[in-house]
Amino acid sequence: MDLSKFKTSDWLMIGGGAAVLIFTFLKWWKFDVGGFGTVGTNGFDHFFTGIVPWILIVATAVLVFLGAAGIFKLPPNLPAPLIFLAATALGAFLILMNLLTSPGTDGLDRGIGLFVSLLGAIVATVGAVLNFQATGGDLKDLTDMNKVKGSFGSRGDATPPPPPPPPPSV
Repeated sequence: MDLSKFKTSDWLMIGGGAAVLIFTFLKWWKFDVGGFGTVGTNGFDHFFTGIVPWILIVATAVLVFLGAAGIFKLPPNLPAPLIFLAATALGAFLILMNLLTSPGTDGLDRGIGLFVSLLGAIVATVGAVLNFQATGGDLKDLTDMNKVKGSFGSRGDATPPPPPPPPPSV
């Protein structure tokens, strides 16, 4: 495997994905129970704001690694940079929502796992933005839905090919 093929944006997405992979297992929310220590939840105790972003960001990191290593390539008709950008941005947004929403219980506090997972998600998103821009994408184009749809190629919009000619008669 030739590590020189990895770009900075690849390393950012892989490193951010690795941080999310690891720190989702640590406490995201903790509750002090007096002299008995603390209890808490990790990212896997929160489906929509923990498990879903974990899948999105870790899957992106794995696909980027496999693609840069030359082991696996996504089909050419899929805009991989746009998909990676959407997945990492959505994952970072969902983790941020977990951070900003407090259950409202006294003594409940955010844990280190939540902060470092959010940091990893942001790093992965920055890598995805850099990758998107390096492949010719423009962030301003993301506001035009026709351009976004066009990046996926034509799916049913094109005229079907003409039928084949009849077989020659004998």
